[in-house]
Amino acid sequence: MNILNLFSTETVNNGRQPAFDLCKTICIILMILCHVFYIIKFTNTPSLTPSFIAHNLVRLLGAQFFMFSMGLGLAYTRNDSARSCLKRGIILLLSGYMLNFLREILPWILFGSYPMFSSIMSNDKFLMLLSGDILQFAGLAFVFFAFVKHFKMSNWVIFVITVLFTALGAFCTNEISINLSPDNFYFSFIGLFIPIKNFTTSGYVCFSFCNWIIYPVIGWLFGKLMKRCTNPDKFYLYMLYISIPLLLLAWSAFDAAGKNMWLILMNPVVYHQQNPVILAVYMNIIAVAISLSHLFSNYFVKFKFWGIIKHLSSELPTLYIVSWIVIGWIGAWLKMNNKFLTKDFDNIFWLFVIVLFFSEIYVYFKNIWKNKNQVRNYNILNKKNL
Repeated sequence: MNILNLFSTETVNNGRQPAFDLCKTICIILMILCHVFYIIKFTNTPSLTPSFIAHNLVRLLGAQFFMFSMGLGLAYTRNDSARSCLKRGIILLLSGYMLNFLREILPWILFGSYPMFSSIMSNDKFLMLLSGDILQFAGLAFVFFAFVKHFKMSNWVIFVITVLFTALGAFCTNEISINLSPDNFYFSFIGLFIPIKNFTTSGYVCFSFCNWIIYPVIGWLFGKLMKRCTNPDKFYLYMLYISIPLLLLAWSAFDAAGKNMWLILMNPVVYHQQNPVILAVYMNIIAVAISLSHLFSNYFVKFKFWGIIKHLSSELPTLYIVSWIVIGWIGAWLKMNNKFLTKDFDNIFWLFVIVLFFSEIYVYFKNIWKNKNQVRNYNILNKKNL
C-alpha cells in the first residue's frame, strides 16, 4: 500500500490522541528524573555505571520529546490563533523567570550561599535570575508561532524558515565566540536566541531558540499531517520500519568513523548544541518513540491505569514547574545541612517519589480551587440570567 494513500485532503483524525498522552507522560517522568540528578552527586569520576547511563538515558527523550509534544498539542488545539499563541508565549517566558526566582534565588536568599548551579554564575543573583531554561524557550517558540500565524505563512515557508534558523544556530555554535567575562548579562540575553560557542554549555541558556525551534515546528507539522491520516496504525508501523533501520545505519556510520554514538549523545555539550547530525539522530529517536507510543497506547488504553497517563499528560506544565521548585528547595536544604546524596538507584527512586508526591499535592489543591471557581462563576452567571 502506498503511504500517500493513508492521507486525506480533509481532517479525519481530530479526536484525542492516546499516543500523544503517553508521549507527554513519558516527557514529564523523564524530565523529573533528569532534574533529580542535579541535587545528587557522583562519589567518583562519572563512568558507564548504571546510574550514569540512567542519567543520560532520560535526556535522550526528555527535552526533545517535550518540545515535539508541545508542537503536537498546538496542532490539535482549537485555541491556536496568533493572539492565543502570543499570550501563551508571554506567560511561559514570565513563568520561566519566576521559576528561576522560586527554585534558585529565594532559597539562596533564605539559606545563604546556595545557587543550584554554583559553578555557573558564581555569586551574581541577578544573572542567575536571567538564566534561560526550557520554559523561556517554549515562550519564544509560541511567540514564533504567533508571528507565522499572524502573517498566515504556509507550512512550507514555516519549514524553510525553521531550517534556516537551525543552520544559523549550527554556524554560531561552531564559529561565533564573544570575548566577555563569564558573568555577563549579554550571555543570558543573546543566548536565548542564538548560541555562542564559548558559553553554550555555561548554563546561562540551556536551549537557544535557533538550535531547538525545529522540534516544536516538526511536532506541529507532524500533528497537522496526522489530522489527515486515515489509518494511523499503518502509518506508525511504516514509520517504525523506516526509523529503526535509519538509527542502526547512523550507529554503524558513527562506528565506522571510530566514534561511539552513545557516548556522543550523552555528552552535555553535544546535547545542548544540537548540531545537524545529532539533530537527525534525535529526530529518528523521536520517530521510534512516538510510533511505539501509538502501538502501546492502543493496548494500554483499555486499562484503568490509563487515567493516570491522561492526568500526567494534562498536568505536564504544572508538574514541570512545581517539581523544579521542590527539587530546588530540597537541594538548598541538603546544602544548608552539609549533606549530599550519592547517585545510587535507591536515592534516585525515593527522591523522584518525594518530588512527584509534593508536585501532585499542589496539582490536587490547584484543581480543587479551579473547580470551585468554575462552580462559583457558573452560579453567578445563572443568577444574572434569572
